Amino acid sequence: MTDFGVLLSLAGVVFVDALHERLAGAGFEDFTVRSGWVLRTLGDEELSLRDLADRMGLSSPGTLKAIDPMLRAGYLERAQTSDRRVRAVRVTDRGRAALACATAFHAEFEEGLAADVGADDAAATRRALEALVERGSAHLPRTLLP
Repeated sequence: MTDFGVLLSLAGVVFVDALHERLAGAGFEDFTVRSGWVLRTLGDEELSLRDLADRMGLSSPGTLKAIDPMLRAGYLERAQTSDRRVRAVRVTDRGRAALACATAFHAEFEEGLAADVGADDAAATRRALEALVERGSAHLPRTLLP
């Protein structure tokens, strides 16, 4: 029997591979899991790099490393602020479209699981995953917790 943690990790790989395939097919081949975290954290706000870093639980250099490729890919853009020393970013239309594509995939993947194992088992799987997340970890982005 496969160890639970290995099985959980393998399931994550299956999900992420299918997500990347869907996004690439929609023209978002450079979209990453981290891109999704950043876009969900920003939402409709303009945030300074410092505020974004704080919300994501990253260092400022780590946040800059995460957003630089997103700026180049057109998922984010720099926002004008009244203080020229403050660098802020916001989500672009391309970023919103990529996130909408990813969000739709999430729902369809869960519906597909329900079709495979039944609605009750899919709902139990969701509850089990939520229970695991509720245990917490210092590595979870605070803004994405249920």
